[in-house]
Amino acid sequence: MNERFARILPEQMTPQQEEVYATFRGGPALAVPHPTEGGLSGPPGLWLLNPRLAQIFRSFSGALRSELGLSSRSKEIAVLLHAHHRASSFEVFAHRRAGMTAGLSEEEVEGLATRVPPAFATDEERSVFETTISLLDRQALDDAEYAAAVDVLGERRLFELVSLVGFYDMIATQLAVFGVKAPGE
Repeated sequence: MNERFARILPEQMTPQQEEVYATFRGGPALAVPHPTEGGLSGPPGLWLLNPRLAQIFRSFSGALRSELGLSSRSKEIAVLLHAHHRASSFEVFAHRRAGMTAGLSEEEVEGLATRVPPAFATDEERSVFETTISLLDRQALDDAEYAAAVDVLGERRLFELVSLVGFYDMIATQLAVFGVKAPGE
């Protein structure tokens, strides 16, 4: 991965790490291909350091992909805004394609780096964009921002958005501390 963290290779794994490794290797395709020499890239590679947390994080990330009321496009707007805000090259790399798969154009994905709003298809997308920027800048919403977000998203989807941004903040911190960059960087 880099100078700070050497990828844990299969022959170095404990039985618990092997179990988690098999789950990630056999699960849904990740945004970043598995390394040919073995091990896992990105956050899952780090998560092998604690197999129990790896299982929890995998379950939580799966819920964020499939259990939220937010559209895929709205989720990717939030994640890409966050990734650029934190200068997390791995997150940007991993979610660039996901954003385009969700319907963002290449120009819109690039624009999120400087907070240029995409062409909003729905009020939800506009609210997610505005709310995410407030969360990134102040880690909070004032009363007017909260009311505006709840008016469009409702409390449940606002809670889901805050959870999504919080999860990716944790990941960005993990990647930064362990020096994990985008492939080829």
